[in-house]
Amino acid sequence: MGDASSNHRRRGNPYRRLTLGLLGASLFILAVFAAFNTWINPLWVTPTPWTDESFAEHRQIYSSIRTAKAGLARSLEWDVTFVGSSRVAIALDPANPNLGDLRAVNLGISGGAVTENGPISQYVLDHQPEIQKIILGLDLTDLTSDTDLSRNAGFYESPFNEQGDSFERELRYVVGFSSAEASWKTLRARTTGQPTPYTALGHWARFRSVDPVRTILRRDSVPFAMRYARLRKSQLALSERKVAALREAVRACLKRSVELVVAIPPNHAAYLCVFPLAGDPDPYFMIDRKAAAEVIAEENANFPDSPPVVLWDFNSYHPLNSESIPPDGTPAKYWVDGTHALETLGDVMLARIHGWPLEDPEEQSYGRILTPEVIDEREAEIDAGYQRYQTEHRDDWLWVQKVMGEYDSTDAPSTPPALPQ
Repeated sequence: MGDASSNHRRRGNPYRRLTLGLLGASLFILAVFAAFNTWINPLWVTPTPWTDESFAEHRQIYSSIRTAKAGLARSLEWDVTFVGSSRVAIALDPANPNLGDLRAVNLGISGGAVTENGPISQYVLDHQPEIQKIILGLDLTDLTSDTDLSRNAGFYESPFNEQGDSFERELRYVVGFSSAEASWKTLRARTTGQPTPYTALGHWARFRSVDPVRTILRRDSVPFAMRYARLRKSQLALSERKVAALREAVRACLKRSVELVVAIPPNHAAYLCVFPLAGDPDPYFMIDRKAAAEVIAEENANFPDSPPVVLWDFNSYHPLNSESIPPDGTPAKYWVDGTHALETLGDVMLARIHGWPLEDPEEQSYGRILTPEVIDEREAEIDAGYQRYQTEHRDDWLWVQKVMGEYDSTDAPSTPPALPQ
């Protein structure tokens, strides 16, 4: 009896051995995942001393853009940050040579409204103690639209949402299967030399559209504008939630004495002219402009010792926004489509914001600083620009009317035109 008992102790409990074996195997797999994910750091959120930065230009961040942009915001040091929607992600190049030694990053996110971009600006302030300037893109109609993609686009699952379960989230970045999948895609992209949409500075520089400007205007931009104008006829009012989000972003920068530029990015004139042609109740979007200017003026007055926040408006019928629509197959100089400007125009925006010299007289006059005192004057300028567009670009203006005639507004898309991801 004693011998049997002794043999059992020597052999151990088979269930305990199985459990320990499974636990050991699981820990080994997790260790492999952790080593692989932190070596590649596919979404910028798991930097370690052994992370290989040769992967930086190959990271596949487009499928988890909000998480990756949060990783960029917190894992490296920056002096200048661009925040906004896809219009900012495409147009503003942080590698612009005129920035000199300033370390700039583009945190623009597709579909980003001020309800996301405001907290992103706060996240930058919290994680970048040496930040000098934030350029915050504010799309026209954002303040009068309830559209907010944050819940379905990954914002609440990203580090930008500091109210979430940070431990579970950070653990997932290190040992999660989705992170391992992103790591594998990044490794494969580096191995094959496959280019990625985003640069290591967060700039959406490639794979922005596969179709010509004219095609996208006809298929997406014009019908969407028709549908949107129809919706605005039934309901047009400021969103208190979005106005509050803008105010919070402005106030946060003023409290920290960080320079903030709020920039209204441009749309092409062919897109803009749909709204007066469709009888939009505010075809020049003066409700949004006035609200933004008033919020900024009020907050500047509350913080007289801080660098004042400046509101730049680039959205008008200015000649650069009125570039003739090229025939299919010919790229435009300044435009991806009717709602997204290229870096060629983004560089002009940055030059105007920073006061860099420009040789082209048309570029020298691009954009205007808005305050409550010049709102009426700005409306008159935009109206005059629209009248000029009808004559100086009559073929394009008539073409827009022709396209509008091809669509019934009830069949037009109910969501903004999306660029290929």
